[in-house]
Amino acid sequence: MDQQRIKALIDLMAASDLVELKFSENNCTLELLRETSLAGEREPVVPDATALSASSAPVQQASDNGSHTQFAPFYGVLHLTPAPGKPPFVQAGDRVEKGQTLGLLEAMKMFHPLEAECSGRLQAILVNAGEDVDAEQPLFRIAKADDAAGGE
Repeated sequence: MDQQRIKALIDLMAASDLVELKFSENNCTLELLRETSLAGEREPVVPDATALSASSAPVQQASDNGSHTQFAPFYGVLHLTPAPGKPPFVQAGDRVEKGQTLGLLEAMKMFHPLEAECSGRLQAILVNAGEDVDAEQPLFRIAKADDAAGGE
C-alpha cells in the first residue's frame, strides 16, 4: 500500500467523525482507530464508497469582505477540467451557483466532484491544476451572491 493512499485514508478519518477505519488491499490491511472519550459510547462506522464524497465534508468558511473560501475535504489531486484538453469547469470571474461543479478531486484513483458551497462570483482559484492538495487546504474563493451582485 503506497504512502499517498495511507495519507488519504488518514485525512478521510481526520475530516470525519469516524472512530474506526479498516482498509485491505493486496494482502495488506490498515486499521486506524481514534481514541476519544466518546469512542466507547459509539458504534464504529464502516465507510462505503460514498465516504469519500466531497459533498459530505464539513463546510468551512472564511468571511473576508463577504467572500467564502472553499477547502479541500481530503487529500488528493485537483483537476480543473473534466478531461485532458477540455475547457475548465470554471474560471476566475465566472458566476457560480451553489452545487455547480468547480473541479474534481482525485483520491485513490477515484474522481470526486467539488461543488460550490454557495452562489456568487468566483474570485480566485487558489491551487494550480494537477497539484496535490491537503485536507482543509483552501481551493476556491467565492464572493457570495449578495456581494457579487453589487459589482455587476
